[in-house]
Amino acid sequence: MKTYLVTGVAGFIGSAISRKLLENGHKVVGIDNFSTGFHHNIPDDVEFFEVDISEANQLKTLNNFTFNAVLHLAAQTSGEISFDDPPKDLLINALGTLNLLEYCKDHKINRFLYASSMAVYGDVEDKPISISQHTNPKSYYGITKLAGEQYVQAFSDRIKTTSFRIFNVYGPGQNMQNIKQGMISIYLYYFMKNKPVLVKGSKDRFRDFIYIDDVVSAWTKAIDEPKAYGAIYNLGSGVKTTVEELLKLIAKKWGDPEHSIEYTEGTPKDMFGIQADTKPIMKDLDWKPETDIEEGLSQFIKWVKDLSD
Repeated sequence: MKTYLVTGVAGFIGSAISRKLLENGHKVVGIDNFSTGFHHNIPDDVEFFEVDISEANQLKTLNNFTFNAVLHLAAQTSGEISFDDPPKDLLINALGTLNLLEYCKDHKINRFLYASSMAVYGDVEDKPISISQHTNPKSYYGITKLAGEQYVQAFSDRIKTTSFRIFNVYGPGQNMQNIKQGMISIYLYYFMKNKPVLVKGSKDRFRDFIYIDDVVSAWTKAIDEPKAYGAIYNLGSGVKTTVEELLKLIAKKWGDPEHSIEYTEGTPKDMFGIQADTKPIMKDLDWKPETDIEEGLSQFIKWVKDLSD
């Protein structure tokens, strides 16, 4: 049994990874400040502490533990929201990451996995984007996630680090009330409320959607994989889906093909489209996405409908 620290344990991805680690027989200590997460997300067997990672002194709460690895998912995760309070975004995503890395260095924790974002790329060509692509983030969120990533790289000579540039994650457990983060969950919110879907931007925009279970699988495979030490990976499905294709698929699977859709202006500094080149992560981790968009949507919609019953 190993002991892992999961930051952002009350969030969508952090709680899912924690459940898998517990299922695998490990001990999980989790921290969160509930700025976006919820207490009900935290798995029962997690030893939980309310900690704000942007306050370095609060990490002293963890001094009695010896961790085999830190899985860092705590973040402000919305590009749109990052424009509402840029200093807060900076404190959580950049300073919070630096505080955790300093904590690892001081407490001799030699494994650190970081949740970066596709938002670090900015505008890109219409082709699968590799990690060698120049980074030029458009949103404050993307800037702070890239800053965090570069702090991680700066510590990689002392700590075994891995950064995942995560693409659009979706699936059961996602926050259905936050209509500023998560394209699929936002659209499903309108179906759930039987309201016209408000689409911010062009129907020709595209994304790379990856199901939550595939994200969890990649993270857990990477923890003890030497090939992942010092690496940065795109974590996506490698499949391009346009907004128009997505909406048609949601409407079909929801059973409401004539659902009203309204288009409006896009959000500030939104990326037009992005698709991941996933060859490196598939090779190094012997990993591949197991759930395509059709199956993933079916599972997600079933969960959403059960939630609203």
